[in-house]
Amino acid sequence: MSDINNKTDPDVLTYSPEQSEAIEEFITEHFGDFPKVFRDNSPKDVKIDIAVIPPDDSRYFITLVTMGLGAYKMKLPKELRGQNLDRTELVLCLPANWYFDSQQAHTMWPIELLNRIGHLPVRHHSWIGLGHTVDYGCPFTDDTELSALILLSPACGDNSSVCRLPDGETVNFYQVFPLYDIEMRYKVDHGTDALLDRFGNGPDPVIDLDRRPVVDSSTFELIDRVEDHSSKIEDKQLDTSEINGANHIAMFLRWCIEHNLIADEFKEFFADELRDIRHGDLDIRRFIIHSLSGEFTKEILNDEGKAFASFYYDFYAQPDSPCYPEDVDRVALEYFGKEKYECEEFDDEAYLFIPYGDEYYSLISRYISRNHRIFYGLD
Repeated sequence: MSDINNKTDPDVLTYSPEQSEAIEEFITEHFGDFPKVFRDNSPKDVKIDIAVIPPDDSRYFITLVTMGLGAYKMKLPKELRGQNLDRTELVLCLPANWYFDSQQAHTMWPIELLNRIGHLPVRHHSWIGLGHTVDYGCPFTDDTELSALILLSPACGDNSSVCRLPDGETVNFYQVFPLYDIEMRYKVDHGTDALLDRFGNGPDPVIDLDRRPVVDSSTFELIDRVEDHSSKIEDKQLDTSEINGANHIAMFLRWCIEHNLIADEFKEFFADELRDIRHGDLDIRRFIIHSLSGEFTKEILNDEGKAFASFYYDFYAQPDSPCYPEDVDRVALEYFGKEKYECEEFDDEAYLFIPYGDEYYSLISRYISRNHRIFYGLD
């Protein structure tokens, strides 16, 4: 078998006959029969054919599956070697009424897209895998604004994600899911899990050129929302007041008010309310719920406050990074002790049971202040 990394070698890398048979049987079993195949008639490095699987009684869409990309063993980072991630194939789902016309570019771009993705790891001596994104910078076709993509687990279930070859090696199958530019930016900022959360029950694998983005410009301004926490109280039937969903948000906002991290426009507009909050005459939680529609957004903060919130108030922070939600949980653990913190009554939501008041603020403000110093490199 030819070494694809040898640029002087004119041969094209392909599966062995036994490997090809295993791949085709796997595709038939998990994705369906493929009466049509787009053949790669002019391969330059690796031969990537594309199986076209029509809709059937169990699938309401057309499925495209590459056959050949996995013949190339991708160059993995050292820490991932030996984890069977070096071979891959791609899956893409289209509406059942999609038609292919080689004379019409707007019908053929999914084929071109799979080819472009497939050749990326070969030509750049890199790798692609679960959660990876590719931003093409411009829409795939004039019919849509979709311009990026993310690789996910196949929509047909876990059994459709890994094919074992006769020699014991494995090939990973990844679903290609197109994204809008703004969704791509959200994924970069917050991670794959955060983006997928925006889809509710998960993204429909079938490409919809007209679907609405799951994030918009206002999403980037939102820091936290009371409803996301108070809904847990109702859903889990927790024995505490729904207003407690605003507790930790109120603590952070109070700290920002006391440390002059509030935008001038906000201070002017809510001058009376902020005065009452400082004097203890207005419950800051009720202010957030009734005056701010339950949303804590960056527009409330000045430039320093926005930067600090971006640094610290992050639900999807990397391990060991400053993270306000994690500190809220730490305070709950300190306040209740390990046994009570893990009790069945709290149902993994101990932070919603911390009594609201000055003691809570004293406990959490120590964490906020310390991370504010870290933010400025003072600690």
